[in-house]
Amino acid sequence: MVIEATEGSAQPGKRVRTAAERASSNPGGRTSFIEPTLLSALAITPGYGYDLKRIVEEMTEGLVSLDLPGAYRILRRWEGEGLVESAWAPGASGPRRREYALTPAGWALLADWRQFLDRQRRVCDLTTGALDAALSVAGRDRSASDPRTKPINQGGGA
Repeated sequence: MVIEATEGSAQPGKRVRTAAERASSNPGGRTSFIEPTLLSALAITPGYGYDLKRIVEEMTEGLVSLDLPGAYRILRRWEGEGLVESAWAPGASGPRRREYALTPAGWALLADWRQFLDRQRRVCDLTTGALDAALSVAGRDRSASDPRTKPINQGGGA
């Protein structure tokens, strides 16, 4: 999929990195889920940092936590890429806030992330099936004390 910044964006006609390119810049890292969940939050409703943080954490059941300074860096970068636009909005109980919304290029990237994550889910399912099969065979052929059959660090996360 090719995503281009639209007319009126910071750099019209410029090619925007695809979901696969964005995810590969941090392979296996937690931040690979921040972009699609932040885009999803903006698709649900335009908003500012604290609202977006709450929405991301609610929709991921707390598995993806949004760092506000990092989120604002992403939003400013996206604005430069033409994926979001922002405007000052009055605060409900305080100063004005910069509110962000998806542009057509942002919506296209959201759709690209959906396709990319569908492929990743398929690879994950196939790999999990292969691991289950290998562990099943290993369980019949090796004793439980064999360190090769014990799970390693359970860390990781979203």
